[in-house]
Amino acid sequence: MASAAGAQTRTTPPPAAVPAPASSVPTLEAVTVSGVQPGPGLWKVTKGGHTLLILGSLAPIPQNMTWKADEVDDALAHASELILPPKVDIKPNVGFFGKLALLPTLIGVRNAPDGATLKDTLPADVYARWLTVKARYIGDDRSVERYRPIFAVVELYKNAVKKSGLGKAGVITRTVVAIATKYNVKQTPVQYTLLVDDPRKAVKEFKRSTLDDLSCFTLSVENIDAQLADMTRRGNAWATGDIGALRDDRTAKQRAACLDAVTDGGVAQRIGLTDIPKAVRDTWLGVVDNAMAHDTQAVAIVPIEDLLGDDGYLTALKARGYKVEAPDDGD
Repeated sequence: MASAAGAQTRTTPPPAAVPAPASSVPTLEAVTVSGVQPGPGLWKVTKGGHTLLILGSLAPIPQNMTWKADEVDDALAHASELILPPKVDIKPNVGFFGKLALLPTLIGVRNAPDGATLKDTLPADVYARWLTVKARYIGDDRSVERYRPIFAVVELYKNAVKKSGLGKAGVITRTVVAIATKYNVKQTPVQYTLLVDDPRKAVKEFKRSTLDDLSCFTLSVENIDAQLADMTRRGNAWATGDIGALRDDRTAKQRAACLDAVTDGGVAQRIGLTDIPKAVRDTWLGVVDNAMAHDTQAVAIVPIEDLLGDDGYLTALKARGYKVEAPDDGD
């Protein structure tokens, strides 16, 4: 079984739809790699004699592979700090008794308003397709029929991934942390905390509101087999260290669409959910600036979808004057 692999688990929207008609896409037949695999190389960030080596993590990745983490081991053996993956913590801006009073309002937050079911809220053709893929990946679970569409899709993908030879959430981070612990390397968390004023009111508003998640749901359901095949392709690319294939992120557009479905609503905007991605990135950059001012060498773990792209963390580092070298720059 794998000794390392599997990215930090985060609650994220389902991956992107590959642009192909559902009828033309066969049931997933992609094969995941197995055995000992090298994983991706490290991005090298330098400035003024200081070095940061970044591991891009991914989830899900092949279930039956063993990550040979020699490059990370060597990097941490010569590092004085490990910067952990960014995390978001949403907390009610209330005292202890306020938190207790909030708990009952959280019940049913995944469900559609006014007791509506997926059959009530979806177009007939989309609902028919949903029933087909639900039977294949979830089975006879009636509770999901009362979910908001976006939460139903999350449940669908969670079950589909388990059946596709992918998984190992959190193993990458746990393995890197174990190596850092072995070498007594300082571990620095990166956490952004969003304090929500009057959380009880916010939860009640959210439960009454609708989400613009039909597009996210439709594309995700109609193209699930192609999406799982693409997830397998990217998982294999991570395992074998194929950086070029990892850059080919066909999931980005749909991730953005599903994220927008959650964050564009009035409640989400009022409590600040829309601003979280930028706030988290800025928090991470601040931690990196501090590390690069003091450490000769540091190591960081960042989800690869956050690392790459025009507005990714690597682009932000370049804008701050850091030199960034990709693992495949010498190829």
